[in-house]
Amino acid sequence: MQYEARHSADRGWYVVSDEGHLAHVPDPDTRELRAAIFEREADAQRCAEELSRLGTLS
Repeated sequence: MQYEARHSADRGWYVVSDEGHLAHVPDPDTRELRAAIFEREADAQRCAEELSRLGTLS
């Protein structure tokens, strides 16, 4: 599965799968899953790249 960073005026930067689903990632503080929404483009891009890399391993 592939992931990409997108931008919305309402949400900011977020990560979606190639199937159109919002990605969820562990919160760095609590380890609970949260929506992959970021303030900075670089963070969203890095997340999308890592999720895509992990998706190709399975």
